Amino acid sequence: MRKLIKLKKDISIVFNTQITEFLNPDEVYLPIKKNYKLLVKKGEEILKGQIIIENNLNKVISPISGIIKDIEIKNVDGNKASCLVIQNDFKEKNKNYIRKKEQKFDKEIIVSKLYEYYFKYIASVLETKKINNLVISGIEDEPYIANNVYVVTKFSKEILEMADILSTTFNIENTLIAMKSNDTKGVETYLAKMGTYPNLALTLVDDKYLLGKSFFLLEYLNLKDLDTLVIDARTLLDIYNALKYNKFVHETFITISGPSVSRSQVIKVKIGSKIKDIIDNSIKVKGKDNLYILNGLMTGHECDINETVVTKNTLGVVIVPKEDIKESKCIGCGLCFKVCPVKVNPKKAMDSHKISNNCIDCGLCTYICPSHINLRRFLRGEYE
Repeated sequence: MRKLIKLKKDISIVFNTQITEFLNPDEVYLPIKKNYKLLVKKGEEILKGQIIIENNLNKVISPISGIIKDIEIKNVDGNKASCLVIQNDFKEKNKNYIRKKEQKFDKEIIVSKLYEYYFKYIASVLETKKINNLVISGIEDEPYIANNVYVVTKFSKEILEMADILSTTFNIENTLIAMKSNDTKGVETYLAKMGTYPNLALTLVDDKYLLGKSFFLLEYLNLKDLDTLVIDARTLLDIYNALKYNKFVHETFITISGPSVSRSQVIKVKIGSKIKDIIDNSIKVKGKDNLYILNGLMTGHECDINETVVTKNTLGVVIVPKEDIKESKCIGCGLCFKVCPVKVNPKKAMDSHKISNNCIDCGLCTYICPSHINLRRFLRGEYE
């Protein structure tokens, strides 16, 4: 097993104990991807749940009811993209789907619904493979992102029920709820409830960076990728709502945290919300001169919160004071190579201008560098 490290954390960063909500943005912004067809026009009134963009394989569903306003360029998952702007009417008028709440499940129903509600990878794995191990991950890697940690505890009833349904229906021998051992509240919650689910087990892992990624978690648990399926808590909750209540994913959980935040929070938000609107309505930011790091300090990047919108992939924003930390010359200490979990040599990439295909962009080399060199950019091929 490869050696992983524990990240140092700022103990002054305090989290709200409850998940909060911001579900009424004035507008949402939904990306129009290449080869997708727009099904609505400017000024048209639409319903929540209405299909508004599609291609042959996928459909984009409106998370709100309102009026089609315009098309604007926004930052979507780190890239510029054209987005359809929907002005919220705050009425939550739903597109009617004539469907009853599901009472019983079999393999065919579950796989069919997973495809229908766009959990295609999980559907294909369950359809084509014999899964012996199911791991539900309540783990987050980024030190100030806490979505899975909060969801796995707050929605323990739903998580356990859905894990039990999958385990029983697909005859999965070993179903584990994975949590970090220092997640005291979560551990206590599951220890109190696990007795009613004899085919499920709680497994505790060390507070080490990268265990939130499937590859490293499976290696830590000594499980094989070929017969194991890992599902994070956020996704399993979405699957629960899709299978049980026929709900598309209109909302997600993100974390707003950092030393420039009075109280860090996990927030339930509408997909397509602008980050600036969420912060203005939910967070008290300290100071004026801050950096906004999308998706965490280790693997994220600075973003313009006025132009950045939430997608299913958004983990959150860490807000930190701007500091004038200057890079100095490499001292050849070798710490970057020593800490790399996949044995990439960042200094070699920096000196040779050759990208390593093995790099997983975990950020550990930059984190450990005593000269404060942003080695991630060299590993990505950014030399200027």
